[in-house]
Amino acid sequence: MGERTYLVGNSTIEVMFGDITTSAAEVLVSSDDFLLSMGGGVSMAIGAAAGRAFRDDVAKQYRVARAGDVVVTGAGNLGARYVLHAITIDRSIEVSPGLIVRSATRNAIEMLPRLHCRSIAFPAIGAGSALIPMETVVTEMVSALFECLLDEPASYRVELWLYRGAGRTQAMFEMIEQHFADRFAVRTSTEDGQAVQVEPGAALDSDNSGEQVQRDLEIYGILRQLDRRRAELESLVLATLTDKSVVAPDVSDLARQLRELEELRAIYEPQAQMLKPVENSATSVFVSSTSTDLQDHRRRVREVVEGLNLRFVGMEDFPPEATPPADYIRQRVVESENYVLILGMRYGYIDPASGISMTELEYHQAVSTDKPLRIFVMSDEAPITVNMVERDPHSMAKLIEFKQRVLASHTCRMFTDAEDLAGKVQHSLNAG
Repeated sequence: MGERTYLVGNSTIEVMFGDITTSAAEVLVSSDDFLLSMGGGVSMAIGAAAGRAFRDDVAKQYRVARAGDVVVTGAGNLGARYVLHAITIDRSIEVSPGLIVRSATRNAIEMLPRLHCRSIAFPAIGAGSALIPMETVVTEMVSALFECLLDEPASYRVELWLYRGAGRTQAMFEMIEQHFADRFAVRTSTEDGQAVQVEPGAALDSDNSGEQVQRDLEIYGILRQLDRRRAELESLVLATLTDKSVVAPDVSDLARQLRELEELRAIYEPQAQMLKPVENSATSVFVSSTSTDLQDHRRRVREVVEGLNLRFVGMEDFPPEATPPADYIRQRVVESENYVLILGMRYGYIDPASGISMTELEYHQAVSTDKPLRIFVMSDEAPITVNMVERDPHSMAKLIEFKQRVLASHTCRMFTDAEDLAGKVQHSLNAG
């Protein structure tokens, strides 16, 4: 029986080939329909191995479960303590197969600490009676597992059991490892026999320059942020469709946000970074900051930029556009040669799809396209008014995290007021 172990954070994902009912994991996952009928494939095999008492227990648990849910029962004659019934068949709602697979996988992992268990065995959920293609199931499950486990402080052993002939095992491993690279900007390396380490690619490539390593880590970071936002939106979609008491935006609006988020994510995926860069103007300076709190600062910086016979590019001159604002501002960053980031004490307007402020999106675009970065951060001694400080606690937390990341990653200049900022921007642009 072929198998391979992937080391992700403090946990392991073991890809195995064979009969899941032979697993020694504390929790087994069964792929089932919304009635828990256990009528085919893996669920039928688990029911047969677990025995009549187990099937009777499942019947007592009857309730109408929805796509992406997991329902907990005992494990009967199996060696496991519990069985989680992952609902992958639900004809009452229309959502993408990938969303169902990701949600069920995440929900199963999130159940482990509640059950006081550290090991779980999954089948290829949805690849049987739900008719979801095996490649879709495996890549979406691997995605969800990676997202859940990478930053998880606890240590879990996760098994992914696949019914594939021995001749296809190597192809399956190659597909998984290519997916890690394409989707998450991470690298895999063999450290101990068949144990494969999965971590950010830059950490494994010491031949890259410091700037390239930092760029790779920034891209990896934005991908992680976008994936967390996607998980939030997908949970809201399923809750809205299955629970009428949930107060949420219209499902069509959520679906639009998910599409926009996926389009945004595709820009940062590693294969997109290999595209030929867009031609830009050597005389343009994109100035990125929040607006209402830094109006005087932006005005003085504009005077400096134009005084140096450079073209100021900023929100003040953006015309009404049919394209989403996030797409438009990123395009303007790409077309500009120079990038100036001014960080004050507000996070600013948040793009609904990504959950990230426009200022931070501009910053990520500048980093991912190798723009020369000139970053200026407001000093704690700066004279401020109430209107210059972020009032929303959630946005303030995002601002603190963003600012800490920027300060740790780049050489930044501190400023106190608009005049001090203007002088420092002028000196920086003059220096080239």
